[in-house]
Amino acid sequence: MNKLLSIITLGILVALSGCANMADSMNKMAGVGVLSEEQSTFDGAKIIKVSPNWLYESQKSWTANSIKLGARWNSAAPDLVVLDLSYDSSTSGGATYVSLQGMDLNIDGEKSSYKTEGSTLLNSSNYNTVTKTIYTNSKNSIIIPLSTLKSMVNAKDCRIRIHTSKGYEDSIFSIERSDSGQGTALLSIKQFIEEVSTVK
Repeated sequence: MNKLLSIITLGILVALSGCANMADSMNKMAGVGVLSEEQSTFDGAKIIKVSPNWLYESQKSWTANSIKLGARWNSAAPDLVVLDLSYDSSTSGGATYVSLQGMDLNIDGEKSSYKTEGSTLLNSSNYNTVTKTIYTNSKNSIIIPLSTLKSMVNAKDCRIRIHTSKGYEDSIFSIERSDSGQGTALLSIKQFIEEVSTVK
């Protein structure tokens, strides 16, 4: 009986691992949570980026929040990091354009607030004649100390409140994967910090 239970447990773990790998591959194909590195043609500085990835309000949720989170680091300003906020929507559903205004952090009970850098960049794609939809995107960024981002990653409980022109959206940053196996911003930002640490 114990052997059968062990085999079933192992089978479930393998299946879940396969789901996680599939979700990660699909994200990469969609440009979500992709780590990249480049060198500035202006001053030769090294730039490390991770494209925005999903945030969740709850571990149990199978649906991600509307706003994704990414990061950028530049060796010319090694103690700072830019957090990239991205909101995607369409004319067929949701708020078409959203202004991203700031972020509150709650890192193991320690709270802090940051404002976005300038106006939100609003973009729209061409009209899709099949779906009769215009896809829109809102982007803005926040500068925080790199040490704060490391604290977010290492926290037992890190929560984020992102303020927008439509209100706010709460996320639990500490979730590495949703119950569906979907990788989150935490997972890709961990990889980002590891890459920054090899250069810094």
